[in-house]
Amino acid sequence: MSERFDAWIGIDWSGAKGRYSGIALAECRADGSGPRLIAPEGARWTRSAVADYLGGRIAAGERLLAGFDFAFGFPWIAGEGYLAKRVPHIADAFALWELIEEASAGAPDFHAGPVVMHPDFATSYWVSGKQRPGWRNDKRLTETACGTATSTYPETVFKLIGAKQVGKAALAGIRKLRAIRLAAPAHVAVWPFEPADKPAVLAEIYPTLFRRQALGNTAKIKDRATLDNALAALDSGPAQDAPASFSDHDGDALISAAGLRWLDRTGRLFALPEDAEAQARREGWIVGVS
Repeated sequence: MSERFDAWIGIDWSGAKGRYSGIALAECRADGSGPRLIAPEGARWTRSAVADYLGGRIAAGERLLAGFDFAFGFPWIAGEGYLAKRVPHIADAFALWELIEEASAGAPDFHAGPVVMHPDFATSYWVSGKQRPGWRNDKRLTETACGTATSTYPETVFKLIGAKQVGKAALAGIRKLRAIRLAAPAHVAVWPFEPADKPAVLAEIYPTLFRRQALGNTAKIKDRATLDNALAALDSGPAQDAPASFSDHDGDALISAAGLRWLDRTGRLFALPEDAEAQARREGWIVGVS
């Protein structure tokens, strides 16, 4: 089989401030072997270290598909655009990324806390206490479609309270994606905002989708036996060098690497529902959601 990628990389992400440990990376290779965890050079992965690591592999000429577990964009509402008409001059996802970068005020390690307090963004966010009058639970079309496919409830990027919040991870992730793309524009494509026709492609994932596909449920994977059963359902060999038990972050990275390769080989990797294509170009889309 002739492959367009040398490696498929699954990345479980974190938008936390300070010292955090929620990032995990795993990869599958084209030989069909099982995924392996990618160890950080230091004690843990940081957002900056992930950007440097991927940038180095891209610069070395590797053909990579990297899947990231966070939203690549914001909801786009007909007649309003992004952010409830407050930014009428922002007409596409990359312009939105530039606005996010500007509003982040240069926060280190791609943290994006200042964005939430910026006047262009603050009104959209629920950050504490009871839901305030007028707050809107706007979601992207892909989140609604993914919820239907997995029988789950993906949160809006604008809800910043509770255990399932994803907004700060998305903001930090977007800053990181922007940096990787700008560092090697001739070699990096961000799908679906641009065609996936460059050596390295960055795409959005939802690990729950792979767990549902492989095991028929959405429970987190934290042990080698469950993982290897899931990998077999994705036409993958068993995990390489994985311990008997591990964190759910490691489990999500491992199943995502195998899931990306499986989607690629079954021809469903960059497929968009025809009626969702225009919205996906503005908001982003989770690979594998149909």
